[in-house]
Amino acid sequence: MNYRYTKYKTILLLFALTVNGCSSPLLNSEMIEKKFGSYDLDIIENNDENRISFLFSNETFYISPSDKNAVKNHPIYKKKYHTLALVNFVDSKKIPNIHQEIAKGGSIGATFKKYGWNITKDNLFIFELDKHVHTITKKWLNKPNLESLPIHVYNLSAKKEAKVILYAEIIEIHHPDYLSMNELKEIYETNHLPKNNKVMLQTRNLIIDRLSKKENNQIIMDLLDAQY
Repeated sequence: MNYRYTKYKTILLLFALTVNGCSSPLLNSEMIEKKFGSYDLDIIENNDENRISFLFSNETFYISPSDKNAVKNHPIYKKKYHTLALVNFVDSKKIPNIHQEIAKGGSIGATFKKYGWNITKDNLFIFELDKHVHTITKKWLNKPNLESLPIHVYNLSAKKEAKVILYAEIIEIHHPDYLSMNELKEIYETNHLPKNNKVMLQTRNLIIDRLSKKENNQIIMDLLDAQY
């Protein structure tokens, strides 16, 4: 792991000592499917240390959760993006078979559940990100009444029998039409950081750095251009 992410990890671990927000609510993929009737994800960046995925649904018509891939064969298939997830893998080497499937494009939570693991979100904090901080966030929030995106930062741990691993540190950027800041607070009951907080500023800068990577930026902008 490079210095930037090692430093960020240290900040998160120190901050985690001051919070108590462990929870097992619905996975983000499950909440999207429940609200919009379908769910899938596009992989933007994927390597041994990091992943960026864009979670979406198709809003044209309802798709049964048992037949969610049928939408891909529909002639009017379009995507609506709800969450941009920035993942930093931690102990992925301890479960190589699961990690390999996730690395090939599988949903993190759903893949763990498939293999009988229980998922826990160790909530660190939430905050609001002004849409004007980046061209991607500004394009994504193209409605004049939407000015900020809710951000949820947490550690994702997995448990099976006596084995527990810290699989990833995750930053989820949510479109407010999917999850508002108030909804995020209600679901996770965790600390809401003010704009001048040091940890919030570090996270904000990390988001900007990862979205500004030339290849990531182009892929995401193209996806937003093509969404329904």
